[in-house]
Amino acid sequence: MTTSTASTQTVHLARLHLQARSRDVHRDLKDASRLHTTIQALFPDALGAAPRTATNTLYRIEREQTGAQLLIQSTLPINRNALPSGYTSQVEYRDLTPLLNWVAGGRVVRFRIDGNPIKSVPVPGGGRGRRVPVSGEEALAWWERQAARAGLTNELVLDLPQPDVLGSRSEAKRIRLRAIRFEGVATVTDPEALRAAIITGIGQGRAYGLGLLSIAPYRT
Repeated sequence: MTTSTASTQTVHLARLHLQARSRDVHRDLKDASRLHTTIQALFPDALGAAPRTATNTLYRIEREQTGAQLLIQSTLPINRNALPSGYTSQVEYRDLTPLLNWVAGGRVVRFRIDGNPIKSVPVPGGGRGRRVPVSGEEALAWWERQAARAGLTNELVLDLPQPDVLGSRSEAKRIRLRAIRFEGVATVTDPEALRAAIITGIGQGRAYGLGLLSIAPYRT
């Protein structure tokens, strides 16, 4: 097992249990742009031109039989008081720093991420290719590449299609991102790369609920 450098950055995770009767919740779950705005309002205003990047804010919606939950991960704690009234019934907080410090080469983890698998298609005249969504074997191959860059070797992977991420930046600019949940078991090969991927996220759509890589120790 290789040694690794402990994380010096505190990473916060908040799990919000959303109120099913809240109009604000219904609005945000239907529009990723509105949800992004709600989440950014939980942080100070003076964060510069790229506030999400400044706090490494990532999030993921998890729909359970008991209701929807919103996971928000960031390097600055959220201000729960900035949530709309009646938005959540409970908020659980966790410091992920001990988990990041636990990460070492050879350790086995469970993982989960909602990703936006894409490929680049050449366009006439050359230049930058057009990004198109992929599924099936191409999506699994996309995750294999992303996992390798993130310091993981997959041992078991499930790919679970999720509802498309919908929203609008403006009346003229609509957002539609394909989302696939990848979860399974992997072995850590590069602890520093894994920490960086957890903190900063993976792939496209990080402002809209994609790219948050969650891990936990794998226990047989």
